[in-house]
Amino acid sequence: MKKRSTKNWFKDWANEYDRTLGKIKRHHKLLDLAVERSGVKKNDEVLDIGCGTGLLSLKFLKKADCRIVGIDSSRDMMSIFKEKIKRLSLEKNVSCKFKDAVKIDFKKDSFDIVASTVTLHHIKKKDPVIKNIHKILKPGGRFVVGDIDIDTTGKLTDIDRLTRLLDYLKMELVLAMKEGGVDAFNRMYDNGKKHILNDGEYCISFKQWRELCKKAGFRKITVKPLPDFKWFKVLTAVK
Repeated sequence: MKKRSTKNWFKDWANEYDRTLGKIKRHHKLLDLAVERSGVKKNDEVLDIGCGTGLLSLKFLKKADCRIVGIDSSRDMMSIFKEKIKRLSLEKNVSCKFKDAVKIDFKKDSFDIVASTVTLHHIKKKDPVIKNIHKILKPGGRFVVGDIDIDTTGKLTDIDRLTRLLDYLKMELVLAMKEGGVDAFNRMYDNGKKHILNDGEYCISFKQWRELCKKAGFRKITVKPLPDFKWFKVLTAVK
C-alpha cells in the first residue's frame, strides 16, 4: 500500500514538479554537482535512475555529447520528459524506459556512468540495487548519487530521530517557500511527513551510503557536500 500511495503521490505531482522542486536553486546546484563529479565526457553511456522530468539528464547533455537512458516508475513524470526530448530534438541522445530501480535488468558492463539524484532514498532495501548498479557499470565506470545526508532509520516514536528530521525539514520548508512559493511549500510539507513516517521515503546518511558501496565492491569512494548546504551531498564510487 505504501508503494502504491507513493506512486500516486508522484502522479499528482508530475504536472507541477518543474515549477515547484524544479525551481529551487539548491536542487539545481545538487544536480550540477552530480554532473561535475561524474566526469562525463563525449560518447559516454549514462543511466539516469529516476529521471523524472529530465532535469538531471538535460544537465548531462549540456555538459557533454553523451548518450542517456532514463528510467522512472512514474509514467506521468516520464511523459513530461519525453515531450522535452521531442521539443529539443534529442531523440538520438536520450531514450526513456518505464522501469523501477529495483528491477533494473540491463546487461553487465553496459554503462560508463550510473547516476541518480533524490531517487534511491525511495527504495527501502538498497543493498541489491547497489550491487546491480555495480554489475551494469563498465570496469572503471562511475556510480554517482546525490541525495539528502540524513538518517531516517529507527523507531518512528524515537524523539531524537524526530528532532533530527525536523531540524532538516525546517530549512527545506523555508527554502521551498523562498524559491518555489506556496506550491513548492505545500509539496515539501507533504513530503516532510512522508520522511518522518518512512512512508515511501527511506533516507540514509552518506556514511551508510559509503558502506553500501564498499560492500557492493566499489572503490575510490568520495563524498562532496554542496557548498553552503550541509544536508545535500554527492557520492561518487568507481567500479
